[in-house]
Amino acid sequence: MVIFPSSHAVAMSVIRGLQDENVPIIAVDFKPQAAGLYSRFVTPVLMPDLYRDEATFESWMLDFGSRFKVRPVLFLVDDEDLFLSLRRQEQWERAYRLPLSPWPIVQGIVDKGRMYRHLQDAGWAGCPKTWFPDTPAALDGLKDQLTFPCIIKPTYSTAFRQRFGVKAKKFDSFEPLRAFGAEVFAVSIPFVVQEFIPGGEDLLVTYAAYSNDNGDVIASSTGRKIHQFPPDFGTCRLAESIEDEGLETIGREFLHILRYRGISLTEFKRTQDGGLKLIELNPRPGDWPERLAQVCGANLVLVAYRETLGEKVTPHSINQFGRKWVNLPEDFYYCVRGYRLLGWPEAHRGLFGWLGDLRGLASDAFFHWRDPLPAWLRLKGMWAEFAKRERQLSRGPH
Repeated sequence: MVIFPSSHAVAMSVIRGLQDENVPIIAVDFKPQAAGLYSRFVTPVLMPDLYRDEATFESWMLDFGSRFKVRPVLFLVDDEDLFLSLRRQEQWERAYRLPLSPWPIVQGIVDKGRMYRHLQDAGWAGCPKTWFPDTPAALDGLKDQLTFPCIIKPTYSTAFRQRFGVKAKKFDSFEPLRAFGAEVFAVSIPFVVQEFIPGGEDLLVTYAAYSNDNGDVIASSTGRKIHQFPPDFGTCRLAESIEDEGLETIGREFLHILRYRGISLTEFKRTQDGGLKLIELNPRPGDWPERLAQVCGANLVLVAYRETLGEKVTPHSINQFGRKWVNLPEDFYYCVRGYRLLGWPEAHRGLFGWLGDLRGLASDAFFHWRDPLPAWLRLKGMWAEFAKRERQLSRGPH
């Protein structure tokens, strides 16, 4: 098995999923300090620093894959790398086995505009109300139709996040939404406008699964976020496995509609009437859902690996609940200092509140008793990042 990149928590969840399964793991990265390269369970490979050059990166990866006598399974855990391999699937599959659906299916998922249109046309109850303006005039024409609060969400998230620094943006009235929409149109990033589902991160739940070519679920896990940063549209720092038949039902239904094969993470938000509304789907491994699934009885990474090799796995779900995953140093920082310092004082937990939230802890994002070095590498990187951020804050705006 080959994994790229190896620097973040998603890569570690894939490594942990296979480290005790007699599967040779090759971790590839262009960063010498990438945490996954230092795991004792991998063979590390440091590629030249050519990641920003798409053509050279692709050439290197394909040449590397061609050196194996048997095509390895390839886990690409960053969106842009994954999409590149699927857009040029014929070339990549000469060197690797790709553990997910081909690009025509995945494109209809990662393009949120297309996905939400498909779900609304199908009359699927889990789809939030969504509007699809493609010009400033079209957005103006929605003024009397929109319900507030609502959000602007990009159809492809990467360029939007790089340009505006957020995954989505919330609005309570039309004029601020119109002004921000004009900024997004100006840089030619397609987006949708969608109803905002009220409530905090405690209402966010995730259905993690591996499904086959028919969209039938082979292995699954249900969980919820406890802490994330930023609190509104952020990255998970603490999560818990939960028993939730409603989430299992709607998650299976959703993947069957899409006919998606591979690991997926589908996030929903619980509504005031107890229903569930779709927030997003990621057609790739994540950090906490895969690792929690593994420790709770459903190793999604191993299932994806075995099925990609042509083996058949008996359908199953997790059987342990109330167990937790944490990105320990980051969650500690935000809960005892960062939330308050960075503008979300209501999310501040304090030391004892944070310790109480850790009850039931089963896994850390990077640390493992038999493999501690990746956690040390990530801790050093995190310390440098947060120290730089605090220096910038102390200098104030310029």
